[in-house]
Amino acid sequence: MGGMKGLGTPFNLTEGAALLSLIGRLTGYTPRWFTYFIGDAHVYENHLDMLNEQLKREPFAMPKLKISDRVPEFAKTGVYQPEWLELVEPGDFSLEGYEHHPPMTAPMAV
Repeated sequence: MGGMKGLGTPFNLTEGAALLSLIGRLTGYTPRWFTYFIGDAHVYENHLDMLNEQLKREPFAMPKLKISDRVPEFAKTGVYQPEWLELVEPGDFSLEGYEHHPPMTAPMAV
């Protein structure tokens, strides 16, 4: 997987962790680690100012990912329902305690 460090990688990590949590919920397994391989890590020159600003920011406490009670939890139901992977919607996910800094922008490199 390519790794545009300034824009792509943060979203890829978030999506992967959410999917891992969802699969764990549907199968009854507890996710223990998330491995992310970057095949082509890169930073574009026109993103350097944004990345330097981002590195100066103090991180906030980690938020907690919540998955809606609408999505079945194997540990509680004992029923394996893989078809739920096709029924999950963005609204089934929320973050508790999420804080953010003001937005930053960077041009897309073409």
